[in-house]
Amino acid sequence: MIRPTRDPATIRVGDALPAREQRFTQVDLVAYGAATWDWHRLHYDLEYARTKKLPGTLVDGQAFGAVFARAALDWAGPRAFIARLGFKMKSMAFAGDTLIARGEVTAVRALDDGVHLVTLAQRLTNGERVCAEATTEVRVPAPAGR
Repeated sequence: MIRPTRDPATIRVGDALPAREQRFTQVDLVAYGAATWDWHRLHYDLEYARTKKLPGTLVDGQAFGAVFARAALDWAGPRAFIARLGFKMKSMAFAGDTLIARGEVTAVRALDDGVHLVTLAQRLTNGERVCAEATTEVRVPAPAGR
């Protein structure tokens, strides 16, 4: 059974999104490189990364955006969609790091036909270190029949 989309009438400023954990393996990074046609050696070649004095292969910064989007849509539900997502990278992450995405609602605005635009402030951390911060706008439709 597909879980329902969140009812926008119940969303309030300050509501927290559940924390979402993400760990990218070396295989994940190679697959991500293939999907995005980003074949920079820092993302798949451990020995090359070490020549640059890095502890491991680097998680592609675009993957941070994917983590933010997944966390927002997991929270909002299957009928919601991302209207806009902008993020700033703050620090690097490497294969095997455990990243945690957290967020909260910062604004809710009613649009036409019962659709609400929900703004989220999101943060991706690796331990105490902030890897990226995002502002995400999610369109959340009212339940059918309302």
